[in-house]
Amino acid sequence: MTDMLQKLQSATTNDPAVAELLREAVQEIRELRKQRDALEEIMIVLSRTELPWDEDGNPTEALPHFKERYLNAVHEAAGLLGLELRSTITRTEPRT
Repeated sequence: MTDMLQKLQSATTNDPAVAELLREAVQEIRELRKQRDALEEIMIVLSRTELPWDEDGNPTEALPHFKERYLNAVHEAAGLLGLELRSTITRTEPRT
């Protein structure tokens, strides 16, 4: 746990509203970190996936495996990013 989370957790207050706000902030930070870690894993999978074309641009035998890994990773990323829902990204860019 980082310094910031430790500070938030150890912060004390007599105001119940502030205490609840601190608990919510800690929970949101934890959830965002889990999401960050999951997205990082997806990026690792994608970056380690060999491109399924030879130097001349012809598909290799790895194409079906590539398609499966790519589509699974993109679908998982879309779910983590909430692209099925309205977000700051989908409000400013057209859905394709």
